[in-house]
Amino acid sequence: LIDELEGSGKVKILFDTPFSGLRDDHTAMSGQRTIRFKKFVNASGAQADRIAYFFGVGGEYKILPFKGTYKKIRKESSYLVKGNIYPVPDLRNPFLGVHLTRSIQDEVYAGPTAIPALGREDYGLFDGLSAETLSILYRDGILLTRNEAFRSAAWSELKKYSKRFFYEEVRSLVPKIAINELENTDKVGIRPQLVHWRSKSLVTDFVLIKEGDSLHILNAISPAFTSSMAFARYALDIFWGSDDKRLDS
Repeated sequence: LIDELEGSGKVKILFDTPFSGLRDDHTAMSGQRTIRFKKFVNASGAQADRIAYFFGVGGEYKILPFKGTYKKIRKESSYLVKGNIYPVPDLRNPFLGVHLTRSIQDEVYAGPTAIPALGREDYGLFDGLSAETLSILYRDGILLTRNEAFRSAAWSELKKYSKRFFYEEVRSLVPKIAINELENTDKVGIRPQLVHWRSKSLVTDFVLIKEGDSLHILNAISPAFTSSMAFARYALDIFWGSDDKRLDS
């Protein structure tokens, strides 16, 4: 895909080029390197709020990371799951709960959890710890005291570190499954959950903010969203307007 995109002559992909600030309205910085742009789309997931702040937008929001861990159904038992199975969500929180998903490799995963993480890149036990970790813990603590729904969800999610509790969540969807049919896996994801900090509420919908020649996608918390062509069209509609021919290109 990279070769195809770059071979088109319309795309250049830069690795190891983290955004570090703005020199002016149309010049981004990456260390000592400068990159000129006409339009800027901030779709940086767990870092989206930080980048938005450089453009003077999104100050009322903060991203809190949540760690999603998974277990896998043993191959010989995966026939119990024919497709994707989701629970009825608790509408007080944006988390879907443990669900079952069949991958393109024909493996069945159960998860994810939504456990408060210690960092935006906290994929392992202590990975991604940084100077921000204390701030994240402080924000989690504030939400625990100020948001009853968050408090309930946080305690429930922490229990999922227990295999027995996790299994009960899975068994509610597939009653015939046995606890020994769940296997550990190193599959982990980070959910960059947006919080409206003034109201201390977890945002449950997309937040896209247009500021001049920049667009900031602050709450696309799932790869299913960020890889969606329908979502891309929606974002472009906001950025350029539905009458712009680039929507059809």
